[in-house]
Amino acid sequence: MTLTEQHCTPCEGGQEPLDEAAMAPLLEELNAGEAAATNPWAVVSGNRALKKGYKLKDFVQAVDFVNRIKDLAEAENHHPDLEVGYGKVVVRLTTHAIGGLSENDFILAARIDALAG
Repeated sequence: MTLTEQHCTPCEGGQEPLDEAAMAPLLEELNAGEAAATNPWAVVSGNRALKKGYKLKDFVQAVDFVNRIKDLAEAENHHPDLEVGYGKVVVRLTTHAIGGLSENDFILAARIDALAG
């Protein structure tokens, strides 16, 4: 099952964040394809977060994209940090309960990419 076909599962802590070996195949899947070749997701903050920026036509499209992310995040109960500006949205994902990255972050990242089309 691909990342976009999966759903986030509740994480209340008590598990370790993913290590580099566990992240590698998830990041590879996330960044597969033509669109990701020029705008990939990056693991940042000492392997504790995923980050990606999206370019959009204008502020209205950026806010519309944020609203679609909001609906998805609420449905998945996994909430990214979002930065919105004129023609841009920056998404940052982490699993706060474990202080790092979980599979949920990669699932939501893939599903956000699908929204961006």
